[in-house]
Amino acid sequence: MKLSKYKILFISPFTEKTFQIEFSKTTLIASLSVIVILFLSSVSLLFFSSPIVKEYLRITAINNEIKQQKEIINNIDETIDEISLMKSYIDSIIGTNENHNLDEDKIRYIVTNNLPTHDPTNGLISREFNEQEKHFGLDIVNEESTPIFAVADGKVIFSDFSKDFGNFLIVDHQNGYISHYYHNQENFNLKGDFVKKGDVIAKMGNTGMSSGPHLHFEIWKDGKVINPKTFYKDFKLKSDKLGNDETVE
Repeated sequence: MKLSKYKILFISPFTEKTFQIEFSKTTLIASLSVIVILFLSSVSLLFFSSPIVKEYLRITAINNEIKQQKEIINNIDETIDEISLMKSYIDSIIGTNENHNLDEDKIRYIVTNNLPTHDPTNGLISREFNEQEKHFGLDIVNEESTPIFAVADGKVIFSDFSKDFGNFLIVDHQNGYISHYYHNQENFNLKGDFVKKGDVIAKMGNTGMSSGPHLHFEIWKDGKVINPKTFYKDFKLKSDKLGNDETVE
């Protein structure tokens, strides 16, 4: 049997008289809810009106503002560093003579030639960039000895052989961008060489941990890998033109 009403019995310790209060379940719930709300409101009021709490909130707000200002300053510093780096690069090409005249076309040439926009080779993509699978580049397949090009002006910082990569080249484009070329049949440049955008720097091969002739090509920016298709959207996936071979690694 469900109870529809509740009673509270009061007994006086002095007169031994008793009296009771009767109320419904709904009234009980409503009364308890009001009591809880009043209690929490009182606690909140006391908490936030405390001088210590007010001071804590004030200091927290100041710290947050300082963090935001630091982020703004860091962004400004990064921009200044990029401008300084570009100025140094331009000076290295045209000299530091203050009397030189640098026209708009030459500025455009210097800036665009330092961006990795030239196709690294010709062929079709057999495996795409997938950071989750730790495949940090594009696998581009074609016949062995297909030319491999420098995607931008830069300096060769590695020209070597390894068990995994085979013959490989890494070029620093001196603006935060670095390009990688793996599994080459032959490298045409040595460490320390400067290359121009479009220069043939290697031949496509099947060296190292490779299951067929291809170029594994990567681009890094400021120490972070990026998807090469950001620059090479026109590359097509492998089709029947090159057969139905398994994906090369």
